[in-house]
Amino acid sequence: MVYIAAMTASQTPSPIPQEGANSAAEWFAQGRRAEREGDLQAGLQAYIRAIAGEEDHAEWHYRLGCVQRKLGDLPGATASFQQAVDLETTSGRYLTNLGVTLDRLGRRTEAVRTYQKAILNNPDSAEAHHNLGAIYAEEGRTTEAIRAFEAAIAVLPDAEGYHNLGLVYYSEGMYDEALACFESCLQFAADFALGHYHAGLCLMKKGLYDKAIQRFRDAYRLNFRLVRVHYHVGTCLHKLGRYTDALPNLQRALEALPDDSKVHYQLALTYDSLRMPQEARRHYRTARSVRDSLKQENGQA
Repeated sequence: MVYIAAMTASQTPSPIPQEGANSAAEWFAQGRRAEREGDLQAGLQAYIRAIAGEEDHAEWHYRLGCVQRKLGDLPGATASFQQAVDLETTSGRYLTNLGVTLDRLGRRTEAVRTYQKAILNNPDSAEAHHNLGAIYAEEGRTTEAIRAFEAAIAVLPDAEGYHNLGLVYYSEGMYDEALACFESCLQFAADFALGHYHAGLCLMKKGLYDKAIQRFRDAYRLNFRLVRVHYHVGTCLHKLGRYTDALPNLQRALEALPDDSKVHYQLALTYDSLRMPQEARRHYRTARSVRDSLKQENGQA
């Protein structure tokens, strides 16, 4: 999603003269109407005027932060959420949104502490548990990520929670646990393409190639941008000894991913199995060339 530039501090409208002006509460009400109607700039200006009149309303700072975040002004939103937290230190909602903007600004240590404080004050905050789990997962803190995602699901079971928990299990090679999570994900959202895709990967890892193929095809039917499906289907068909069927799938994968060494290598294996050595050698060479180029780009010997 692309956000428009937010109003900078230098563009902040000055408080209007008190004589004949709206009250602070009226400005806040006007800001809420504008925000609900999608007029974010009008909402921004109204909230700023409301706070200029009365600074001690935590909800007003929070709503200003929400608008600033929607406008892409993450530093401004962070400052507003922090002000809301300073005024109401135990609000899980304020703390969770502060954690979101801190995370997006790359201030992860602060974000983790903020989510932890949100959970301490509101253990039933599924969003705080989930966001904390996402940070732990990206940092490779598997045990903590699993614990956080499980806590989120216990509060509010949904497709996203099960999907992300499944990804953590998958990254650890725990394919049975991961598959169970993806199946639970699909119970909440049967048309969630990535749920089918990752279920297919688990089935593939377990050697259940026919079932994996069906899941990959379900994923592609739901989202045509998942072009890597062609590679996985081709690989599964190769594993089943159906080399003639595998070839067109791998060729479609190559059209979408021409610089992918894995696609070239799998094509080489399939051409070898089809007793087409010239084509196999060409793709073996290309696979090595692509891998060597990537190593050089990454500074590897």
